[in-house]
Amino acid sequence: MSPHAKTGNAAFIKHANESNSLGESTLLDFSEKNAGDELKRQNILDTTCTLLQSHGYRDISMDNIAKKAGMSKKTLYLYFPSKHALLEQLLLERLFSHLETSPDYEGDIETQLTNFCYDLARKILDTKRLGLLRAIIGETTRSATVQRLMTELFHLSGPKFGLQRWLAVQKEKGLLKITSPKDAADYFFGLTLGVPMLSQLAHCGPQRDQEDFSRFVKEGIHIFLAAYRVKD
Repeated sequence: MSPHAKTGNAAFIKHANESNSLGESTLLDFSEKNAGDELKRQNILDTTCTLLQSHGYRDISMDNIAKKAGMSKKTLYLYFPSKHALLEQLLLERLFSHLETSPDYEGDIETQLTNFCYDLARKILDTKRLGLLRAIIGETTRSATVQRLMTELFHLSGPKFGLQRWLAVQKEKGLLKITSPKDAADYFFGLTLGVPMLSQLAHCGPQRDQEDFSRFVKEGIHIFLAAYRVKD
């Protein structure tokens, strides 16, 4: 995984300055970023996302991104030292950051899981996120770089999945009979948000209205708890 993944730490600043293809040593330190810098950074990410969906990873360059974002290439390199670092940060922020979402620890288990599903659904079923995910899925078959990066990020993010941590806690409390929190998290996602997400991602089914979505999620939670909840 590239050391550029965390733009706010000293290691990133040092490595990025050393690897900057322009030979500059003026990469912006986002540990002290201001609102204007953050707006520019988000504009770069938005622009990259748009170009990625329309042209693909191999056919875009830092020149293309800078021009489309309305800035010089030199300015672009102040924010991201390479196209790879830019892609990595885009994926981390726009695809993987939502995986940290976890159920809270208030109320009964069913309520916690229900609120968690609604919260996560608002994030992962966002139209822009789904558009980026479609593009990345396509790019993994055409670009070895994108494929490796997605594999690395998914593997490294796995132990941090909020739902996995929550399930492990419920197992320790003796409330859920779980062998593997990872497998249980996969089963839960498949029973609740997996089908709605696939339908929207692949355009293979009509989008559910709120009432139908709520019914589907609640039934999935009931099935999950029927299998895993420790009986009194």
